[in-house]
Amino acid sequence: MSENYQVTARKWRSQRFDEVVGQDHVTRTLKNAIREGRLAHAYLFTGQRGCGKTTVARLLAKAINCPNAEANGYEPCNACEICTSITNGSSMDVAEIDGASNNGVDDVRSMRENVKYPPLQGKYRVIIIDEVHMLSASAFNALLKTLEEPPRHLIFVFATTEAQKLPATILSRTQRYDFRRIQIEEIVSHLKHIAQTDGISIDDDALLLIAKKADGSMRDAQSIYDQAIAYCGTTVETSRLREALNLIDADFYFEVSDAIREQATNKAFSLAFEVVSRGYDIEEFLQGLLEHFRNFLTIVVTGKKELLEVVKYHQERYAADAKGFTESDILRLVRLGFNALERLKSSQSHRIVLELALVEMTMMERSIEITSLLEELKGLKGGANPLPASGIGIRSSAMGAAQANSEPGIPKPAIRASAPRPATEVASGVQPETRSPKPEIPSERSHDSTPIPDAASRWGEFLDFVSAKSIPFRLVCEDIEHVGSSGAMIVIGVSKKHTEETFARNKDLFTKFLREFFAHDSLTYEMKRVEKKSAPAVISAAAPAPRSNGLNQSPAVQAVTIDDNVERSGLEIALIQEMGAIPI
Repeated sequence: MSENYQVTARKWRSQRFDEVVGQDHVTRTLKNAIREGRLAHAYLFTGQRGCGKTTVARLLAKAINCPNAEANGYEPCNACEICTSITNGSSMDVAEIDGASNNGVDDVRSMRENVKYPPLQGKYRVIIIDEVHMLSASAFNALLKTLEEPPRHLIFVFATTEAQKLPATILSRTQRYDFRRIQIEEIVSHLKHIAQTDGISIDDDALLLIAKKADGSMRDAQSIYDQAIAYCGTTVETSRLREALNLIDADFYFEVSDAIREQATNKAFSLAFEVVSRGYDIEEFLQGLLEHFRNFLTIVVTGKKELLEVVKYHQERYAADAKGFTESDILRLVRLGFNALERLKSSQSHRIVLELALVEMTMMERSIEITSLLEELKGLKGGANPLPASGIGIRSSAMGAAQANSEPGIPKPAIRASAPRPATEVASGVQPETRSPKPEIPSERSHDSTPIPDAASRWGEFLDFVSAKSIPFRLVCEDIEHVGSSGAMIVIGVSKKHTEETFARNKDLFTKFLREFFAHDSLTYEMKRVEKKSAPAVISAAAPAPRSNGLNQSPAVQAVTIDDNVERSGLEIALIQEMGAIPI
């Protein structure tokens, strides 16, 4: 190994404020403070690893002590004796202390005694404490008095990745500067400049991989860059870089999303086997899969592929494949991914967690807009088959239910929208009269307060009328009963709290329906809470149980009795499960 070799992070450490990458808001403020003579006695630099906190602290120490700084635009000249000694770490006026190994109260007391003396060369003595959050509580307390009223020649600079661990008494005595995560574009641009200067051939795709792997840290990016050169030599190719870093290829994530879109559950185990056999870290794989879903969501929501931090070829593929997913689909996939990451923390078998996560994703039911569901329900009531051939929105069992019900000889499940039939009528087998969904409304309206004699007999027709007019009332018609009439007032019985809330929100609308149907301008209503009695389970002769016709009939075709013996079709049950609704 050459004795003159230096790692890239040290060789390319910024020596001027304008060389610092991605922290313009900090460097500009510090230069202005030096120009105006408004230096604070204590600074707090906080941010993630490798974003330039210690580098800027050294630059500040050089700029305020350099005799040529004013003539050099308040930048250190890096040529004088003071700048050179600070760069080499030999300056007696600038001390860098590791807070992790010098965190006791005795260490702080010793430092406090030494800082009383004036600087030997420059104007200021600068104490840089790295990882200051590692100091003990007693050490912080010993530092408070000196920190609040230091000598005029003393400046403290604290650097930490966890500012939330510092006591409030320390935070209130410092000027805080939050260092940002360095953007991918800035890391790529800086690494490209370094590679060109060093004579290294590296393509943009490889630089993008390094920048994404660094996760906002310039020091991490430079370390990965050194590792890539050590493995690949002076010519760094993307494929060999993936081998060196054991990174998962983007095409593999597309294989996962293809299996999810095609609901190929059998492929989930093959994908999980590849992840394990190739030696990929399962947590890292799931993190990459979440980023993969995030790219799909970006395309679906914004329609702009330029916002994706991927190469152009993959931008086009994301734009094409995103058409197979909806926003709801992607959000559910993201939730499944986060759930798998949580299970990894408490599970000893990470492979099983991965396999279950991929199986859940491939078996996930697809989402559908509520308007489409309502249209499907309307079509089912009318005897049509509105479901698309793809079955997107409801599982294939629900689609099979609608298709089976359209076959001749198989009765369609009844969806009741009127009051329950009397028990005597059910027991006798008498069929109810066919109700017109839109009854004829008399043209002449009454303007007095006379009772409505036919309110009870026409109640079923009124419920059909309301169902055709309003979706909120359509959903609660089965819970509405006619209790009685008193003058121009109809007493309505309800048995569920949800129904009462619906009436409270739509009181004026229901009054309008009453007056319009019964042709009575002064008609009003009163609600009464009643207990709904369950009718005995009786199979009507007009609606025999479905029988097998030799087809692959889905179990969802069978009507299921839930809540007060209300029969619901497979489509309604699927709708309730899909929307998280409460049966009423």
